This record gives sequence, structure tokens and C-alpha cells, in this order.
Amino acid sequence: MFDTQTPTRRSLISFLPAALVAAALALSISPASAQEPNTITVVLTEYSFTPDTITLTAGQPVQLNIQNQGKADHNLSSDDLPLTNINYARADNSTQDLSRYVSTNVLNADALSGHTSVVTFTPTTPGTFGFFSEDEESLGMVGKFLVVAPGGQPTAAQPSTAAASRGASATVAKDGQSLASQPATTQAMFKAVWGDGAAQQWAQEHNAALPH
Repeated sequence: MFDTQTPTRRSLISFLPAALVAAALALSISPASAQEPNTITVVLTEYSFTPDTITLTAGQPVQLNIQNQGKADHNLSSDDLPLTNINYARADNSTQDLSRYVSTNVLNADALSGHTSVVTFTPTTPGTFGFFSEDEESLGMVGKFLVVAPGGQPTAAQPSTAAASRGASATVAKDGQSLASQPATTQAMFKAVWGDGAAQQWAQEHNAALPH
């Protein structure tokens, strides 16, 4: 007859390493290993952002706290910042507008006087991208996002060299477009930030965004 005794102590001990490996793997894929958002606070007053240059890292989630310390209502918008996974935890826009911005991954947050809006998102592409307060660009209420590659430095996000080496015009992009052909809001934003170099800066950033 076959011996049907229960497993010996030796057989139980030999099974332990496999169990420990399985436990270690379970810990290594726990939710705690997910990237935490980088929290950044920008203060809005009449008529400025502080800071007016915000450095982000492509692929790193961001929680942007938009704190209006001014006496007037303000806004923080960006027409060209490439991003994904946007979520408005708190903002003073209408429900319909926020739903549209989420579905299209657009940053456009209103903040009434004394209020703080909270937006989370993940920037996707290195480069320099403007932001502004709607209808207040001409008053100087503009800034820029400087998005760097993971592990990169802000100075590394310079898209101009490749465009120049291809013989592109300083102010006309490779596809023939220029700042002058863009919406008035975009023109005002670039001119407020870059002054006389606005057209050249727009062409450089547009070239960097074109498919290679």
C-alpha cells in the first residue's frame, strides 16, 4: 500500500522560499510605488503670476494650486501645453466648461478673488509653453511652463537648434506658418513674454512640435 502520510517538515521547509518570493513580488507592485503628484502653488494678483515661470517634468503628475490673492477674479489658461489625465478637483468655472476641458485635456481654471483652484494633470512633451489669464494678457498677466525631460535640466529644453540647422527661417516655421497667422490670444501671449523675439520663439516651438 502507498504511504499517505501528511507532508514532512522537510517538504514544508522547502516550500518556504517560493512563498517568500511571492510575497516580495506582491509588495513590489503595491499602489504605494505609483508616482506621487508634484505639488506647485502659483499666486495670482493684479496683474501677475508668482512664479511666472513654472518648471515641470514630462511624465511627472502635477497638482497645480492656483491661489488668487488679488481683489479681482483671475484665471490660468494654456492654449498649447501638451498634457493628459487632467482633473479639476476645485475650480470656479461652470460645470459644462470643466467637463469640456477634461474631455479635451485643456488647462483653463478660473479662480475668484480669495479662492484657490486645484488642478491635476501630467505634462507629456518637453518644451516651453505659455500660460495667461484670459482677457488680461495685455496687462502683463502671462507666464510660461518650462517642461523638461525626466532627469533633464531646464536649459536642455531648447528646440531651436534643430530648426536652424534645417535652414528654417527665424520667424517662419517649417510648415510655412508664423506667429502672425495665429489667434490674437496666442500672439499677445508670446509678445508679452518674449517681446521682440516673440515671432522667432513661436517658430522654434512650433517646429519642435511638428512630426519628425
